Amino acid sequence: MTTKPIRGLERYYEYRERWKAIISDMEKSPVPNPALLALFRLFLENDEKTIDCAENNKPFLSSWYGNAPEIYAAMGIHYICVVDNLLAHQSFTDDLAGIDANIVPDDMCGLIKLGAYAVEKGLVPTPTGMIAMLEPCDAQSVLHESWINNDAWKDVPYFALDPAYRSGKEDFEYFVGELRRMIAFLENLTGIKLDWNRLREVIEETNKQYEIWDEYNQLRRAVPCPGGSFQGSGIGWAISQHIMAGHPGATDLFRMLLADEESRYKANKGWLEKENSRVLWADLIGTVNAPIGEWLEKEHGTVVVQDFQGYTPYSHIDTSTEESMLLGLAKRNLAEVPMIRQARGNVDVFIEDVIRIVEDYKIDCVFFPGHVGHKDQSASVGFLREACRELGVPLLVLTMDIFDPRYLPMDKFTHIVNEFFETHKLGKFK
Repeated sequence: MTTKPIRGLERYYEYRERWKAIISDMEKSPVPNPALLALFRLFLENDEKTIDCAENNKPFLSSWYGNAPEIYAAMGIHYICVVDNLLAHQSFTDDLAGIDANIVPDDMCGLIKLGAYAVEKGLVPTPTGMIAMLEPCDAQSVLHESWINNDAWKDVPYFALDPAYRSGKEDFEYFVGELRRMIAFLENLTGIKLDWNRLREVIEETNKQYEIWDEYNQLRRAVPCPGGSFQGSGIGWAISQHIMAGHPGATDLFRMLLADEESRYKANKGWLEKENSRVLWADLIGTVNAPIGEWLEKEHGTVVVQDFQGYTPYSHIDTSTEESMLLGLAKRNLAEVPMIRQARGNVDVFIEDVIRIVEDYKIDCVFFPGHVGHKDQSASVGFLREACRELGVPLLVLTMDIFDPRYLPMDKFTHIVNEFFETHKLGKFK
């Protein structure tokens, strides 16, 4: 008698074995990178939890960042983001080719296309429940609709947090009510009661993580920058949003990142031997960042010093009462996590963040990726151009899909940037 395989786990077994192989190879290296090793161990641990939940009928959720994952963590409920592993393993799979055959229109965000493809093709296990996201883009609502119309997911109970439009006290208080509704949904779904003392512990651990991340970023203001392009953004984002919130291993990894950068800062050494220019990448970094960062550093002596994904305007959450914790989580998830911070409400926060980063990090030019899924931000280019003109920094407006490197191939990207840098005497033309 053969046992029917659990839908979605075949791909997760692949992920698990790949992490194990990578970790094993790194451990055998004469000079292992301790930060990457710690990161991959956290990824492996997370995938093993997903497999354990699916194999043993333990509750787990499908969710997104910005949905207060601190609450799931405090309840001991495991959670996944459907697209995380697809993005992390993109270079090892043919998923990008797979989405081309999907019914999702070509001009939609690659993240949305990957999410629809993953559930349709059974690349993720079916969760116990789904916490949907109604912000910051309309396409995410459509994605959830596609999921609940899938035969494997049609009976999955779901809940969506209704976001407030603005960022005033009354808006955060309204969102506190949404968080309480989500807690009631989760308690009813799983039979697990929220332990408020455990929530306090989780939040206090995340407070530590965001404080260390902010300290790391303060050092990046130095000229020359003591860290590399996009360094900290990818790792910090992953361990703060896509593994169990408040994991002490994530705190240790933030400390490792800080110590590494601090050693160069104290020695007055930059990441590059000669730093010509400093860039702000005004959006999330997606999966296109690694080759772009390497090329800018090697070809132009240029460092992407900051981006919206690595920017950390997080506030310390007061854990003295239940209400103060929920109010802090409402503010963190409505007004501080990237993309939701810049895309929800009016254009003011987006422009104010650009101005603050340009001034604080001594930025020489701004790259606006023009991500195909961020049409809301593309509608703000006029405001951005005016702000950059007043700041006296050149602005490069691109059109790309930050989750699909095929949209703007690397050779076209480098051609555009070379012309831009030559025109404005930046990079190797400085």
